[in-house]
Amino acid sequence: MPEYIKQVAITGDISRIGTDDDLIRAWCSEVAKEIYEQKCEFAVVHVQGLHSAENPDYAARVICGCITDNPEIYRAFDSSFAFFDTKLTGLGNLYLFKNHSDVQYYNRFSSTGYINLRTGHQHSIGVKECDGFIQNTFGQSYTFRKDFYNDDGTRDLANQRTGFLLARFRIHGKEVTFVNLNLHSVPFEDVNEIATKNASLTKAAAKREDQIEMLLKELDDEGLRNDAILVAGSFNSQLHETDLLNYLAKTQLVQTVAKKDEDGNVESIEHVDRHGRRTTTVERTRFDLHSIHDWFFRLGRGQMVKRYNGELADVAFKGNLKEETCFFQPSRHYELNEKGKEEFQRTLCPAWSDRILYNDKMNDLFRHDSFCASGLYYGLVAEEKFVGPHKPVALHASICLK
Repeated sequence: MPEYIKQVAITGDISRIGTDDDLIRAWCSEVAKEIYEQKCEFAVVHVQGLHSAENPDYAARVICGCITDNPEIYRAFDSSFAFFDTKLTGLGNLYLFKNHSDVQYYNRFSSTGYINLRTGHQHSIGVKECDGFIQNTFGQSYTFRKDFYNDDGTRDLANQRTGFLLARFRIHGKEVTFVNLNLHSVPFEDVNEIATKNASLTKAAAKREDQIEMLLKELDDEGLRNDAILVAGSFNSQLHETDLLNYLAKTQLVQTVAKKDEDGNVESIEHVDRHGRRTTTVERTRFDLHSIHDWFFRLGRGQMVKRYNGELADVAFKGNLKEETCFFQPSRHYELNEKGKEEFQRTLCPAWSDRILYNDKMNDLFRHDSFCASGLYYGLVAEEKFVGPHKPVALHASICLK
C-alpha cells in the first residue's frame, strides 16, 4: 500500500449555463483537464444547479459522459460512481477511482454496511433516490420542479433549490464522507439592508448559517462526524458589502448619496466624486464600481477585497470545518463583454461563493507541505477561460494512508 495518494476535489455551479450545451461541454472539458493533469488516485466532482437546465436529465448525462468518456480520464480511472439528483435537490455527485478494488461505498440500508465498488461506471440519473447517497432539502418540501417555474412557464433562476447530497466511502481503509451542497442565495442586492445594517451577519448569511447547522446535525444523526469529511459546493457566501462600500467611500474621498422609494426604503446607493462623477452605483440588480470595477476585484487575485470575505469565518464553523486560504479571485460572477473578453458582471457583487471545506479528521489526513507538489492547492478551474458566470473551484491534496 502506498503511503500517500492524491485526490482532486472540484465543485461547480452550472445554474446559469444549464441551457447552453456548448458552455456545459467547455465546463466539463476544463474540469476533466484539471483532474487528469494531477494524475490523482481518485477525484470528486460536485455539481449544483441541474434544475436550471431545460432537460436536467440530459444535462446530467452530458456532464457524466463528457467527463468519464474523456480519453485521458478513461485511461486513468477504471471506475466511477455517480448520482445526479434531478428530481429533488438539483445536485450531482461524481466520483472517479483509479482502482476500484481499493474502494467500498456505504449503503445505510445494507446489512453489511459497505459494498465493494465494481469496475466500470455506475451512474444513476433521474431517479428519486440512489443507494449510497443521502439527500436533504433543509426541511423544505418540494414538488418536482413545479416551484422552479413562473406562472407564465418561464424558468425562475431566483428560486433555485437548497439542500445537500452526501456519499460515504472507505478508500484504502479510510472512511471519508463527501458532501455536495447548495445554500441559500440572494439573486439581487438588498440595498436597504446594505445601507442600514451595521452588523456583518445579513439575513441571507444568517439563513445560510442555519442550513450549515442542519447539515452538521444530519452528520451527527447519521453517525458520520467521526469520518473524514469534505464539504464542496455552493456556499453562496457574500462579501460584507456595507463595509466594502464604506471603505471605498473613505479611500476615494467621495460623497455617498442614498435614494429612497415611496415607503422610505433605500433603493439605490451612489458614490459621487468632487467632479460630480459616479464612482459606485448599487441598485437591486446592479453592483457597479464603474471605471475600476473589473480591475478592483481582480487586483492581486482578489486580495483587495479579501478582508470582506469573512462570512464563513463565524461559521468556520465554530470549529467544525476548516478552509484553505482563498489566494484566488472571486469565483463568480463572470460574463463576456462586447469584445469577447471575460470580466466581472455588474449586476451582483463578485464573491467567493464556491468553496471546499473539511473537518479536523480530513485535515489530519492531508499532507501539509507547501514546498513540494504533494502539498495542498486551492484555486480556480478554468482561470483563463470563460465557462459561465461561476468558475469551478478545486482542492488538490495528498492523503496519508499510514
